[in-house]
Amino acid sequence: MSLSDRAGRAPRARLGAPVPRRGHLAAAILVSILAGCTAGPLYGTNGVGGTDIGGEAARLPYAGRILITEADTRTDQLVRNELSFRLNRGRPVAAPLYELQLSVSGKARGTIVGSEGVSRSVIYVETATYKLVRLGDHAVVTSGERSATVPYDQTIQLYQSQRSLKNAREEASRQLAGQVELAVASALSRSGG
Repeated sequence: MSLSDRAGRAPRARLGAPVPRRGHLAAAILVSILAGCTAGPLYGTNGVGGTDIGGEAARLPYAGRILITEADTRTDQLVRNELSFRLNRGRPVAAPLYELQLSVSGKARGTIVGSEGVSRSVIYVETATYKLVRLGDHAVVTSGERSATVPYDQTIQLYQSQRSLKNAREEASRQLAGQVELAVASALSRSGG
């Protein structure tokens, strides 16, 4: 290796040689930025500012106090079960303060029809109409309608198509329950419930 070859290369670090300080400055800036970050997990035990989100004090005041009307169909039942868990946090309903009246409907709509006349791409639309009633004075706290849309593929194989529809209905029910939960929680926080 000639002297001209060595001139084009970066100098090699030797053992015991001092490390450049540029990396230390960047690390210090990064640490100071991250130290100001106070975000915590949404559903965890250590929340913002050291609060105990999973503790009894942070539980929703209406958990275990919302009665959900009985389901008439399997689609109703899927949304009702998910909502019951979300709103009541797994607690049995004792001495309910509110009643959530819920009606759910779902429909699959084909969008692309193949050469055999079978819908290849299908959209499952599920709609929930709800009304939250305060049982003390029978006042309507909130009401509305929410919908969820889930696409799925369909084939000429009957079992696979039925399973795809079932999965789409379950996913739509989870999405719909989440939307209704947010609407109910928002209404209850505004009304002081």
